[in-house]
Amino acid sequence: MNTGTKTRALCSAAIATFLVAALPPVFAAAQDSGNQAQPGPRIGVMTRHGLAGIVTSISGSSVVMEIAENVSFTVQIGASTHIASRSGESEAATDIQLGDMIFATGEVDDNAHTIQALSVAIQPPAAAQVFNILRTNFGKTWTAGIVTAIQNDSITVQRMDGRAQKFSVDQDTVWRLHDQSAASAMIRVGERVNVQLNPATSQATRVAIAGMAHPN
Repeated sequence: MNTGTKTRALCSAAIATFLVAALPPVFAAAQDSGNQAQPGPRIGVMTRHGLAGIVTSISGSSVVMEIAENVSFTVQIGASTHIASRSGESEAATDIQLGDMIFATGEVDDNAHTIQALSVAIQPPAAAQVFNILRTNFGKTWTAGIVTAIQNDSITVQRMDGRAQKFSVDQDTVWRLHDQSAASAMIRVGERVNVQLNPATSQATRVAIAGMAHPN
């Protein structure tokens, strides 16, 4: 394998690993929808326990990072927050630098765009490079948001950056639910989806149903 091919393979693997580890939210237990007309099992309320992003500013115990969806979150670092490198070695908060990619776990407030961090893992430079590719391609090769409208051949989502995005679906679109095969009939307004797109056509090649948006 030549150097160029090897590099592309490593980047592809890194992107896939990041998407699995950082983007999908963690779900609460499934709940009854109370609406028998809705097809398929209701997914539990979506709850985030961590987010990844690129550090854009540092001020005292607060670190601002921009997540892959091009929205900034303020990470509040306290005395009990564990700081670590990708290898697991303990670090200090002062080791976090502008341009670093970090993964912060803790209480995430999607409305206030804050994270009360229990831990912050500083990622290697290669991960930051891959992450920046994801940020650049948001809305082009992939998107994510809360479903606001469903039509026969298209879905509209409200993205976290406040913009609405519409994409088309067809018989070739792959549907996933909890990392298992799903059907298009299972999607409904109010759920968050992560979508892979054909940038030339805005056609969804894969739609992963993530869970119902939190009522707050």
